Amino acid sequence: MRRLLCCTLLLLVPLVAGCPSRSEPQRHALAACAKFGDSCEFSPGKLGSCVVKDGCTSGGSECFVCQSQH
Repeated sequence: MRRLLCCTLLLLVPLVAGCPSRSEPQRHALAACAKFGDSCEFSPGKLGSCVVKDGCTSGGSECFVCQSQH
């Protein structure tokens, strides 16, 4: 009887605890582009890669832009 009670509680705990609300998605912040090939967020929920802007000659981080991977 005790084992049945423990098993029942173990099955019910995830149902009671639940999952995070879908209205508040958890996102991992991606850093701004600092070097070629870094991962970035092209638009909300869409990953991109850091690439060098055409014609940029300064060589600084302002030469990198996030480009869609698709």
